[in-house]
Amino acid sequence: MVTRLLSGPGSAQAADPFKGFEIERVLSDSDRTKTMAVLGRYTAKPEKAVLLLSRRPFHQSGVQAMLDSSPKSVLQFQNDIYAKYTSTLAPDQGAITVDTIYPASEKHIRKHTMQKFLMVTETPSLYCEKVLPFIQAIPQSQIKWVHNILDKKAETDRLLFEDADPEQGFMMHPDLKWDQKQKEGLYCIVLCNRRDLKSLRDLTADHITMLKNIKQKACMAIADKYGVTAQQIRAYIHYHPSYYHLHVHFMHINVDAGAGMAAGKAHLLDDVIDNLETYGSDYYTRRTLHFTLGTNDQLYQQCFTDSVEPPSKRQRQ
Repeated sequence: MVTRLLSGPGSAQAADPFKGFEIERVLSDSDRTKTMAVLGRYTAKPEKAVLLLSRRPFHQSGVQAMLDSSPKSVLQFQNDIYAKYTSTLAPDQGAITVDTIYPASEKHIRKHTMQKFLMVTETPSLYCEKVLPFIQAIPQSQIKWVHNILDKKAETDRLLFEDADPEQGFMMHPDLKWDQKQKEGLYCIVLCNRRDLKSLRDLTADHITMLKNIKQKACMAIADKYGVTAQQIRAYIHYHPSYYHLHVHFMHINVDAGAGMAAGKAHLLDDVIDNLETYGSDYYTRRTLHFTLGTNDQLYQQCFTDSVEPPSKRQRQ
């Protein structure tokens, strides 16, 4: 079992995320990603906690050892040359990853709760009138963990590369979803040093140099450290992001990030640069953007419920 503390103070449960944990309910589970989110509390503590459980990927270097451990197998069916078994691995081969969020806010709980997703349309006027005030009202405390990284108060041991320039620079760390064991699973996050840039909407031609610097130096650092070339990297910016400090995802082309790399959500870094160079500095200011939002998301509830036509009105008479 690998444990990671995603938020909250260093607390007693950091050494054992299950000790004293009392389940309230399962928030979500996925057969595709082999993950589950569980809500609960620790004994004698009032704050809520979320545990994110995930099966770890197989690693090529450990396959022979796994097979040599003589896992117990039960035949499910056999038909001609095809057979299916359920196998129980040795304890040291069946590790899971446990991410903890403690204390967990209502935003964390909503984020990890199974919900319905809808396509929404964000016009420039809707952004200015509703979305931007929503973003500006988010407490800075919600991205304190980002500032801790930039100020080198946290995760210094995980720093892969740094360009310290205050305007053009950035820090790059491995994403928590990547265990750093196989380069085909590479997933890194770049945090811009600038703290005035919240999202894609803030980018203008003035930021092209910064974006090109990020692309060039991050790809060079990844190639030097992991032997993964720029042609094997998918670099993109989320809109809307999960937190409002400009950051860029760098991912091996073989990684399936599901909804995180879906059309409308992921904007390729190269396309962002080209759009600003080709269509003008105000391209993302005047663009109407289309993307998916979960109906539990506060952004959806505060800014988009009036813009989504009820199903009954869309039905043909």
